[in-house]
Amino acid sequence: MRWGRTVTAVVAAVIAALVLAGFGFRWPFVIGWSLVVVALALLAQLVVPLEPGVDAPHIPVEPDRRPTEISRMAWALNTHTGLAGTQITRRVREALRQRLQRRGADPSDPAKRSLVSALIGPDLWARLEGPGTTIVDIERALDAIDALNPERSAETTTAPDAPPSSTGRASLFSRHRR
Repeated sequence: MRWGRTVTAVVAAVIAALVLAGFGFRWPFVIGWSLVVVALALLAQLVVPLEPGVDAPHIPVEPDRRPTEISRMAWALNTHTGLAGTQITRRVREALRQRLQRRGADPSDPAKRSLVSALIGPDLWARLEGPGTTIVDIERALDAIDALNPERSAETTTAPDAPPSSTGRASLFSRHRR
Protein backbone atom coordinates (compact mmCIF):
# COMPACT_ATOMS: atom_id res chain seq x y z
CA MET A 1 0.00 0.00 0.00
CA ARG A 2 1.07 3.53 -0.58
CA TRP A 3 1.27 6.16 2.13
CA GLY A 4 -0.90 8.57 0.16
CA ARG A 5 -3.79 6.15 0.11
CA THR A 6 -3.36 5.39 3.80
CA VAL A 7 -3.41 9.10 4.61
CA THR A 8 -6.55 9.45 2.47
CA ALA A 9 -8.20 6.63 4.46
CA VAL A 10 -7.32 8.34 7.75
CA VAL A 11 -8.60 11.70 6.47
CA ALA A 12 -11.88 10.03 5.44
CA ALA A 13 -12.19 8.58 8.94
CA VAL A 14 -11.55 11.97 10.55
CA ILE A 15 -14.16 13.60 8.31
CA ALA A 16 -16.66 10.84 9.19
CA ALA A 17 -15.89 11.37 12.90
CA LEU A 18 -16.40 15.13 12.64
CA VAL A 19 -19.70 14.70 10.78
CA LEU A 20 -20.97 12.17 13.34
CA ALA A 21 -19.83 14.37 16.23
CA GLY A 22 -21.53 17.33 14.56
CA PHE A 23 -24.81 15.43 14.60
CA GLY A 24 -24.43 14.88 18.33
CA PHE A 25 -23.46 11.22 18.52
CA ARG A 26 -21.47 10.03 21.52
CA TRP A 27 -17.71 9.52 21.25
CA PRO A 28 -17.62 5.70 21.48
CA PHE A 29 -20.05 5.54 18.55
CA VAL A 30 -18.04 8.12 16.57
CA ILE A 31 -14.73 6.32 17.21
CA GLY A 32 -16.21 2.94 16.30
CA TRP A 33 -17.62 4.14 12.99
CA SER A 34 -14.39 5.98 12.21
CA LEU A 35 -12.47 2.74 12.64
CA VAL A 36 -14.93 0.97 10.33
CA VAL A 37 -14.38 3.68 7.68
CA VAL A 38 -10.57 3.32 7.99
CA ALA A 39 -10.80 -0.45 7.71
CA LEU A 40 -13.03 -0.31 4.64
CA ALA A 41 -10.81 2.31 2.98
CA LEU A 42 -7.69 0.21 3.61
CA LEU A 43 -9.37 -2.98 2.40
CA ALA A 44 -10.50 -1.25 -0.78
CA GLN A 45 -6.84 -0.59 -1.62
CA LEU A 46 -5.83 -4.24 -1.60
CA VAL A 47 -4.80 -5.61 -4.96
CA VAL A 48 -5.92 -9.16 -5.55
CA PRO A 49 -4.11 -11.01 -8.33
CA LEU A 50 -6.21 -12.50 -11.12
CA GLU A 51 -4.22 -15.74 -11.13
CA PRO A 52 -4.95 -17.76 -7.99
CA GLY A 53 -1.45 -19.25 -7.84
CA VAL A 54 0.53 -16.03 -8.31
CA ASP A 55 1.21 -15.49 -4.64
CA ALA A 56 1.35 -19.18 -3.72
CA PRO A 57 4.71 -20.48 -2.57
CA HIS A 58 6.62 -22.61 -5.07
CA ILE A 59 6.93 -26.15 -3.76
CA PRO A 60 9.40 -28.20 -5.77
CA VAL A 61 8.08 -31.58 -6.85
CA GLU A 62 10.35 -34.51 -7.38
CA PRO A 63 10.19 -35.79 -10.97
CA ASP A 64 9.16 -39.28 -9.91
CA ARG A 65 6.27 -37.93 -7.80
CA ARG A 66 4.75 -35.83 -10.60
CA PRO A 67 1.48 -37.19 -11.97
CA THR A 68 1.88 -38.78 -15.36
CA GLU A 69 -0.66 -39.13 -18.11
CA ILE A 70 -0.92 -42.85 -17.43
CA SER A 71 -1.71 -42.30 -13.76
CA ARG A 72 -4.32 -39.68 -14.62
CA MET A 73 -5.96 -42.09 -17.04
CA ALA A 74 -5.88 -44.85 -14.43
CA TRP A 75 -7.63 -42.60 -11.94
CA ALA A 76 -10.23 -41.88 -14.64
CA LEU A 77 -11.49 -45.47 -14.30
CA ASN A 78 -14.10 -45.66 -11.55
CA THR A 79 -14.26 -49.27 -10.38
CA HIS A 80 -17.22 -48.65 -8.08
CA THR A 81 -19.56 -47.40 -10.79
CA GLY A 82 -17.87 -49.14 -13.72
CA LEU A 83 -17.61 -45.86 -15.65
CA ALA A 84 -14.60 -44.57 -17.56
CA GLY A 85 -13.62 -40.91 -17.42
CA THR A 86 -13.46 -38.57 -20.39
CA GLN A 87 -9.66 -38.49 -20.50
CA ILE A 88 -9.20 -42.20 -21.07
CA THR A 89 -12.28 -42.40 -23.30
CA ARG A 90 -10.95 -39.63 -25.52
CA ARG A 91 -7.51 -41.24 -25.72
CA VAL A 92 -8.82 -44.71 -26.59
CA ARG A 93 -11.34 -43.26 -29.07
CA GLU A 94 -8.59 -41.39 -30.93
CA ALA A 95 -6.36 -44.48 -31.08
CA LEU A 96 -9.30 -46.49 -32.43
CA ARG A 97 -10.10 -43.74 -34.95
CA GLN A 98 -6.53 -43.87 -36.30
CA ARG A 99 -6.66 -47.67 -36.67
CA LEU A 100 -10.03 -47.47 -38.41
CA GLN A 101 -8.82 -44.75 -40.77
CA ARG A 102 -5.88 -46.98 -41.76
CA ARG A 103 -8.47 -49.55 -42.85
CA GLY A 104 -10.44 -46.92 -44.79
CA ALA A 105 -13.29 -46.66 -42.31
CA ASP A 106 -13.67 -43.13 -41.00
CA PRO A 107 -16.09 -43.15 -38.02
CA SER A 108 -17.07 -39.50 -38.61
CA ASP A 109 -18.29 -40.32 -42.14
CA PRO A 110 -21.93 -41.54 -42.00
CA ALA A 111 -21.45 -43.52 -45.21
CA LYS A 112 -18.74 -45.64 -43.54
CA ARG A 113 -20.76 -46.48 -40.40
CA SER A 114 -21.58 -49.98 -41.62
CA LEU A 115 -17.88 -50.69 -42.29
CA VAL A 116 -16.99 -49.35 -38.84
CA SER A 117 -19.62 -51.63 -37.27
CA ALA A 118 -18.28 -54.60 -39.25
CA LEU A 119 -14.72 -53.94 -38.06
CA ILE A 120 -15.27 -53.17 -34.38
CA GLY A 121 -18.70 -54.53 -33.63
CA PRO A 122 -22.10 -52.93 -33.33
CA ASP A 123 -22.61 -49.79 -31.22
CA LEU A 124 -19.05 -49.64 -29.83
CA TRP A 125 -18.26 -46.34 -31.51
CA ALA A 126 -21.54 -44.83 -30.29
CA ARG A 127 -20.74 -46.00 -26.74
CA LEU A 128 -17.32 -44.31 -26.93
CA GLU A 129 -18.79 -41.05 -28.19
CA GLY A 130 -21.75 -40.86 -25.84
CA PRO A 131 -21.90 -40.23 -22.11
CA GLY A 132 -21.59 -43.08 -19.67
CA THR A 133 -18.77 -45.01 -21.31
CA THR A 134 -18.05 -48.04 -19.16
CA ILE A 135 -14.83 -49.89 -18.43
CA VAL A 136 -16.16 -52.81 -20.47
CA ASP A 137 -16.55 -50.45 -23.45
CA ILE A 138 -12.93 -49.35 -23.02
CA GLU A 139 -11.83 -53.00 -22.91
CA ARG A 140 -13.83 -53.75 -26.05
CA ALA A 141 -12.23 -50.76 -27.77
CA LEU A 142 -8.74 -51.88 -26.73
CA ASP A 143 -9.51 -55.34 -28.10
CA ALA A 144 -10.68 -53.78 -31.35
CA ILE A 145 -7.47 -51.72 -31.53
CA ASP A 146 -5.48 -54.92 -31.05
CA ALA A 147 -7.53 -56.69 -33.72
CA LEU A 148 -6.97 -53.82 -36.20
CA ASN A 149 -3.20 -53.92 -35.68
CA PRO A 150 -1.60 -54.51 -39.11
CA GLU A 151 1.36 -56.43 -37.62
CA ARG A 152 -0.89 -58.87 -35.78
CA SER A 153 -1.01 -62.37 -37.21
CA ALA A 154 -4.28 -63.79 -38.52
CA GLU A 155 -4.41 -66.78 -36.17
CA THR A 156 -4.56 -64.66 -32.98
CA THR A 157 -7.41 -62.46 -34.18
CA THR A 158 -10.76 -62.86 -32.44
CA ALA A 159 -14.22 -61.70 -33.32
CA PRO A 160 -14.83 -58.01 -32.55
CA ASP A 161 -17.92 -58.72 -30.44
CA ALA A 162 -16.21 -61.42 -28.33
CA PRO A 163 -15.85 -60.69 -24.61
CA PRO A 164 -12.57 -59.00 -23.60
CA SER A 165 -11.35 -61.98 -21.61
CA SER A 166 -11.32 -64.22 -24.71
CA THR A 167 -8.54 -62.31 -26.47
CA GLY A 168 -5.77 -63.51 -24.23
CA ARG A 169 -5.07 -59.99 -23.01
CA ALA A 170 -5.48 -59.47 -19.30
CA SER A 171 -8.61 -57.59 -18.33
CA LEU A 172 -8.35 -54.14 -16.78
CA PHE A 173 -10.37 -55.26 -13.77
CA SER A 174 -11.75 -58.50 -12.48
CA ARG A 175 -15.32 -59.27 -13.45
CA HIS A 176 -16.51 -59.95 -9.90
CA ARG A 177 -16.42 -57.88 -6.77
CA ARG A 178 -14.88 -59.12 -3.59
